[in-house]
Amino acid sequence: MHISSKDIEKNGSNVRQNFLRALEAVKKISHDFIVITGDLGHDVDDNGYAWLKSKLSGLKYFVIPGNHDISESLAEGFGLNGSIYDGKIFYKERIGGHDFIFADTSIEWLDIKMLDKLIDRKGKKGNTFLFMHHPPSLCNAKHMDTYYPLSNHIEATEFLNNCDQIEHVFCGHYHTAHQVKNDKFTIHIGPSTWYQIGRKLKKFNIRHTRPGYTIIDIDDKVKVKNYFL
Repeated sequence: MHISSKDIEKNGSNVRQNFLRALEAVKKISHDFIVITGDLGHDVDDNGYAWLKSKLSGLKYFVIPGNHDISESLAEGFGLNGSIYDGKIFYKERIGGHDFIFADTSIEWLDIKMLDKLIDRKGKKGNTFLFMHHPPSLCNAKHMDTYYPLSNHIEATEFLNNCDQIEHVFCGHYHTAHQVKNDKFTIHIGPSTWYQIGRKLKKFNIRHTRPGYTIIDIDDKVKVKNYFL
């Protein structure tokens, strides 16, 4: 979302208005909770957590930090101080018989040991859903794969390919709506509310500035659909 403390326009989009349009669309849809997958703020010293909290008031939601956030600041702003371990935010919620893990990749690295501690290895196959800012693998998006991937994506991919409990990973960061299937798990990249980046070019390129959001339907099967306004 990249919300700054001031209401400004960047890269052809009004950042706050784009977010509000997406949020109003989501409010009209019956949902159990909302997940905001990182980069809530845009700059370390110029973030919009107070403004975001006011707009999310009354909603059930979970947040994780992205590379434009500082974990300690986000934890302080959203009451997650009890979920900080070694400077990183990791926590798990049990909802509707499923485990949802929220993992910190704000330093562009996934703490595999911390993630492993939150996984119930005796749990049902595919019953744990992982949310993190960075995709755990390269995702056929040339600009982001080249310049901004998860630094330990090879290790993360290997770990998840050997974790029966997690079959679906939900991410942001790449500013695109995209899905990638690995050997044992699927990565779902949700769009940004700021702008979307084209996947074919290595050079930075804005595909369009329509804000997007993702609907995840977990029933007998997992259904994921992206929407753009």
